[in-house]
Amino acid sequence: MITGQMMRARWAPGVTLMLLLLSMVSFAQAPAASVAALTNDDVVKMARGGFGNEVIEAKIEQAQAVDFRLEIDDLTKLKAAGVSQGVISAMLRRAAGPDPVVAGGPPGSRPMDFAPNGIPVYSDVGRVKLVTSDHGSVDLRAVGGSMSTTFAYVTTLMHANFPGEKADVRSQDRRPTLLIKSPNSPKGHFYLVSADSDTRNGVRSVKIGNSRLFGVKNIGAPDSDNQITYDAVAEGANAWRLTPTKDLRPGEYGLWGSMTELYDFGVDP
Repeated sequence: MITGQMMRARWAPGVTLMLLLLSMVSFAQAPAASVAALTNDDVVKMARGGFGNEVIEAKIEQAQAVDFRLEIDDLTKLKAAGVSQGVISAMLRRAAGPDPVVAGGPPGSRPMDFAPNGIPVYSDVGRVKLVTSDHGSVDLRAVGGSMSTTFAYVTTLMHANFPGEKADVRSQDRRPTLLIKSPNSPKGHFYLVSADSDTRNGVRSVKIGNSRLFGVKNIGAPDSDNQITYDAVAEGANAWRLTPTKDLRPGEYGLWGSMTELYDFGVDP
């Protein structure tokens, strides 16, 4: 006769094994710990903390998840909070999805689009490339600047100042080409400007707005004296080729993206 004690002894190993299997299945089906997504507030915190653009852009690219708000009002708030255009472009790229891998390219390489004339253009919105007859194509990085004011008689002059008397990227080409990826015509958003070298303070300055006797107009744009007219030709999907309408004199130049950013280059004799 099989007693209750004997039945419990016989079934104990099976019950133990079943409980162990159930616990393993439950553990396997348990959701993985969620990773906190990188947000607009995180980017603003890094920008205000003094981290450079390259550090913030690297953090955006390395983040396991992002939760960016990038509507027009959100972009305006980011800019007002001191987030650079380069970082905002990195946020837009990351929110659009991971970049496809370039076959045979180094890690982190991004694909290039090609205009009908065969000139490569950036596939990243807001990035700028300079193409010259003597050095080919060169990537331009935005230089951050600061604001200053000067009192001149009855008016106040405002300047955007960028570090260094000369740009690192230089060419002898008097009619270089600037390639930019933009969903809209760059005119009215990007300005080709000349920058005046200030040897006393070791900066390059661009006057802001149109100075008049009783004030300054068009504060958000470079002064007309510093603006250089250019032709903008659409090439490919959202790609634009910018070419000065006349030869550039030797000096310092740049593509103005905002009052505190300049994609700079220089023209040598």
